[in-house]
Amino acid sequence: MEQDSGGLGMERSPALLRIMFFVPNSGRRALTGMEKYMLTLIRELKEQAECLLVADEPGVLAIQAGLPVIVHPVPSAEHEESPDADIRRHPAFGPLVNLLHMRQPDIVLVGGPHPVLPASAAKMLHIPVLWLLTETVTDPAWAPHTGEQIERYADWIAGVSDASLEPLRTKASESKIFLLPPTRRREELNPDLHPVYRHKLRSALPVDEKHRIVGFAAPRLKPEMGLSWFTAMAVQVAAVHPDVRFLVAGSVCDEAHYRLCRRMIEESGYESRFHYVELEPHREQVLAAMDLIVVPSLFEESFSMTALDGWLLGKNVIAYRSGGLEEMLTATGGSGLLAPQGDVEALTDRVLKCLEAGAQLEARAEASRRSAEAAYGEEAYRERLAMLMASVRKRALELRRRRKPGSLPVLRPNAVYKGKWSPAVFLLEQGRKRPFASAEAFRFYRYRVEDIRVVPDAVLHRFPTGRVLRHDPPSPRNRPSVMLARGEGRLVYLLTGGRRLPVVSQAALRQRGLDPTRVVQLPSAELSVLPLGGDRRRSPKRKRRRYLGTKQAGRAIRHNPARSRRL
Repeated sequence: MEQDSGGLGMERSPALLRIMFFVPNSGRRALTGMEKYMLTLIRELKEQAECLLVADEPGVLAIQAGLPVIVHPVPSAEHEESPDADIRRHPAFGPLVNLLHMRQPDIVLVGGPHPVLPASAAKMLHIPVLWLLTETVTDPAWAPHTGEQIERYADWIAGVSDASLEPLRTKASESKIFLLPPTRRREELNPDLHPVYRHKLRSALPVDEKHRIVGFAAPRLKPEMGLSWFTAMAVQVAAVHPDVRFLVAGSVCDEAHYRLCRRMIEESGYESRFHYVELEPHREQVLAAMDLIVVPSLFEESFSMTALDGWLLGKNVIAYRSGGLEEMLTATGGSGLLAPQGDVEALTDRVLKCLEAGAQLEARAEASRRSAEAAYGEEAYRERLAMLMASVRKRALELRRRRKPGSLPVLRPNAVYKGKWSPAVFLLEQGRKRPFASAEAFRFYRYRVEDIRVVPDAVLHRFPTGRVLRHDPPSPRNRPSVMLARGEGRLVYLLTGGRRLPVVSQAALRQRGLDPTRVVQLPSAELSVLPLGGDRRRSPKRKRRRYLGTKQAGRAIRHNPARSRRL
């Protein structure tokens, strides 16, 4: 019955959407491509929405985004055998539903190939889901049925390129697909410091300013990033241009592949013209030292931040026709710098032509920079995001209207409820569901397991979440608004409407549906602060009320056999 209840019951601005981002690890040491994409999105949205970050543990993403973290397991369901498997039976499903009950986001935002559990939990509660795609569905990390799951659970699908979205474009999903390529904030690249970065790294290598650097950059030097193809090309270029140097930037993750590339370079006789550095975390300092950037990806890239950063830094970029790379170079006027995927001779030809262009090389790089700004700059990103968020906001406000008091489901007030799949138990009072902070609090207020009524989670979710019920201390804000209590003496009171009404007899309690065994022992100090009963004087113009409710808390409760109303 325990749950994360921090911050519950707090009022929320009616003008702000509450968006919950689910991130598996929040970048424990370094950000993944997906997390960088989320970081950009969070920075834009936190100015216009209340953003909540859910992660296994705090990490780099939370620090850079400037958001508090709700620490909660974010499991993946990549091992599900089929899309028809009942994901609700996953042990992590109930706690995720619990979290959504407590925090009640307007939108759930997930990203990557495996956030099926939070997406399905949100969908069951009728919370709209925005699914971010930064990879292509053909990527090996995706399960065969991932596309089906995305279409099933996502209300909006935002992809970084047409290449990432193409497998999902069907008649059914077309209306919910949005193209939202990433951008790069100008201050992140520190443009004023580019000359300093360039001089500092070239001096450290060392490389003279007269030498041109052809570079390869990838956070991790995996075989599919094309390092061996870059090496084969570089050896051929080195034989033609003695003034050219080569820079490989990235972390080694496949020793065998890296040794193969180094051996190829050593056997060429040009080893002294090759240099190696780490790329992260300050990639702009490395890219600033290059003159030409080669991106020979051997898989269908969805989007290349290396290419975008290169253009924004005023560099020429040559690439294979690999997924989004072809899309990007075409959009920036660089289609002539594309080579067929895996064609080393064509790649070498494109590099040689650029090196031989002379002064035209800088002019072409400047044109690419302007085109990249127009296609992928901050303004272009915000325009696309505004279109997406207009659709999101419209849907969220429609759902909020369903939660107004007049449209809520009819459930018994002052009764305890739980959802079918979530473990949390709530007390329903005054149109809100108040969660119990713990099993101890549930028992302290004399509730029993047999009192719990089970309803569909989607029904329970429509009620706003109220203040948490706690027993330490049992103050007015922490306890139920209607309850039986007594202090150090034997006299029992009905606490209701901010008052305490003395109970004259147990028969009077039973007559109103109250159980005398449910009396809660409270400190006398807690009772003494409540006014006793009400003003016994009646206005001659006011008809005497014949029943007792939370607004009519003015008299002692007495037994009247002729009356059988329930409280």
